[in-house]
Amino acid sequence: MGVRYVVSEPDPPTWWAKNKAAVYAVVGLVVGFYLAGGGGGDAQPAPAPTPGPTISTTPTATG
Repeated sequence: MGVRYVVSEPDPPTWWAKNKAAVYAVVGLVVGFYLAGGGGGDAQPAPAPTPGPTISTTPTATG
């Protein structure tokens, strides 16, 4: 009983197998940039508080 060895070249890697790490790196950078607030757009400043009506506590002359 003999042992058979099959010698053949494996299939070349697919595009995904070759570039998987680069795709994940680019996607990770884009998501990180977006989450960090660098997603673009014009950031508008918060509106300044407007003064409200005040009640005078000084006594007034009635008479």
